[in-house]
This record gives sequence, structure tokens and C-alpha cells, in this order.
Amino acid sequence: DTNGRMSNEYSLSATTDAYKLPTITNGTTSSTLNSITINVSGKAGDGAITEYYYSKDDGSNYVKSTNPSYEFTDLTTNTTYYIKVYVKDSNGRISTVFTTTASTEQMTISDYVISQYTGTQGENNIYYHNGTITGDDGTVLDAGDNSYRYAGASDSVNNYICLGSDATTCPDANLFRIIGVFGDKTKVIRAKSIGNQNWDTNGSKTWSSSSLDTYLNGEYLTSLGTLAEKIAITTWKVGGGTSENIFFSVPKTAYQYEVGSSASTTTVDKKIGLMYVSDYYYGASPSAWTLVGYSSSDATKDYRAATSTNWLYLRSNEWTISRRSDRTYGAFYVGSTGYVYYNNVTYSYAVRPSFNLESSVKYVSGSGSMSDPVRVK
Repeated sequence: DTNGRMSNEYSLSATTDAYKLPTITNGTTSSTLNSITINVSGKAGDGAITEYYYSKDDGSNYVKSTNPSYEFTDLTTNTTYYIKVYVKDSNGRISTVFTTTASTEQMTISDYVISQYTGTQGENNIYYHNGTITGDDGTVLDAGDNSYRYAGASDSVNNYICLGSDATTCPDANLFRIIGVFGDKTKVIRAKSIGNQNWDTNGSKTWSSSSLDTYLNGEYLTSLGTLAEKIAITTWKVGGGTSENIFFSVPKTAYQYEVGSSASTTTVDKKIGLMYVSDYYYGASPSAWTLVGYSSSDATKDYRAATSTNWLYLRSNEWTISRRSDRTYGAFYVGSTGYVYYNNVTYSYAVRPSFNLESSVKYVSGSGSMSDPVRVK
């Protein structure tokens, strides 16, 4: 009191009410090549959850949202990100931080090839065959099968791929070139010939029983070792076509009768085959897609005029997988000067095995040049 005297001491105890903070009870993530989406489940405390805060860099930076789901975009493929999330309630109180990690997917080899197509036909020597590449008269020239194919001069097309070897310099036996992406499969062809062989030693033009098919899917396939496990079983269309439809025709027509809507129903399910005639045609720059495979009167009107712009041109007689359906013993081949014609299947010509890689095969590195071929996991 005013005189400095003190009262006795009276005491009691009291407890404040405990404030219930919001919490994050669960979080799940999903990924693509360049994005990560996180979904969280929040539980309100004494205040309603009003804001969500998301970080992909271990909390260095956060973005605010009112949604319990957030997608991080424009990320780097095959990269791990450290995700943190917390929530804030209507009273400004925040939860503890939920932490997890998530990784973007690794590109498949098909993803890599498609990523090289910029949207402009011909950039990086890739053409998207979606039925929009036309000639001067408006006629569609491309295959129209939604494939992504390499085309152009051999030294300008960076489509080399090393398969089954980790050697710094890829051995000839392991060096292939990518024809393109068809659906979710990547089709390749050996960069060099494995040597000359008969299409069929017995003179039969039935691919499924030919000596070349037997060798490719037997001895040669075995020689590939563990690479064979990454090769997809492919339904090859092997009915072939007539001379009018294949080598006297332009690429679009040959494609339709060889593997397209007008193709024979004769097929075989195997891992290894050869290139189609239409593969060869579409390996050339689009300026050649109005040429025929062979002209008996004018070499400037057939594929002899396109050898300098066709990376698939081998400079030697080379077998294709397609037979000539209107002859007893014939199969189509690419001539040493670049034209397409046919000959008896007992002839011995260069052979370059071709096959589709499984869709699961992952891209690791490489620009696709001969000195820096694409490498896969």
C-alpha cells in the first residue's frame, strides 16, 4: 500500500486453452519428364486451412497456392528434387513442414528423338510424318503415319547410336543409326553391312522361311548378347508389292502398298528384319519424295538423283525385307548407284540388320554424331 506494507500471498493455477495447429497428414507425388505434381492432405486445427506453400528446392523458395495440389514444371529430366510443403490457417498459424523427395523421369530413346523435333520440319534433320508435307501441287508426300524420321545427307544427320557396348569408341558391330520413332518404338539399322548374303539360298521369296531371316533371328541375334533383351518383337509386314507399286512409284505409294493401308496381310513376328524400301525412300530429303525408285528412261527422275541427300544410301547393292509379289523369286534391293529394283533371292547382296528397341530403353547421353553416338542405359 502507500505505506509500503504488503498483503498475504494468494495463489491459484490456470491453464490456457491449447491452440490446435493445422497439419499435413499425407503427401503423394507423380512425375513426368519435366514436371512433378504433389498432392497433400491437410487437416485443419482451430482455424480453417487457407493457404498452401510449396518448395522444390528444399525450402529455399516457396510458392503460395490455395490448392492442395501443385505442379512444378520446366524441370530437368532424370533429376531429384527436394519437396517441402506447409499450410497456413485463417488465423495466420502455420503447420510443421512436410518433406519428401521426387525425381523427374528419365527420357526413353524415343523421347530423346522426338525432343529433337522442334516443330519445324527438317530442323535437326527430323521430319514429322503427319500428312502435312506436300508437293507444289498440294499432293501429300510424307507417310502420314505420325512417325518421326531422320532424313538428309549422311554427314549432316546425327542419328548414330551405340548399342551393347560401353567402349569409348563404339565398335562397328555395335554402331547403328536411328531410322525414326514409330509409335513408342525406335527403329534402328546397322551403320555398316554385316557382309553379303543370299535373301534365301533355296530360291524362296517367303521371308518367314528364308535363310536370311533364319540367320538374323538365330545366329546374329545370339551374337548381340544382352542387347537382344532390349529388342522388341515386331510384326513385320512381308507381303511386299508389285513393281508398279514399289520401285516404279513415289515414296508415298510405296509406303501404302508395302506397310500402309494397302499392304498385304502377310506378316511375321520376329525381332530382326531389314529396312523397307519406303524406309530408304524417306531417308532422303523431301525434295526427293517426288522421285520414283527406278526410271528406265531418265536417271534424274529416280533415286539415283538423290544419293547425296540420303543417309541410308550404302553405295553397294543391299537387300530390303520386301519381296516382289508379282514374280516367283524376286525381292527388292537398293542398287549401288541408288536406284531401287529387284533380283532373284539367291543373289548375294549387302545386309544391314534392322530392329525396334523396346519402349523402355532409356537415353543416357550423346549428340548422335559418329564420334559422339547416342548411348542408352
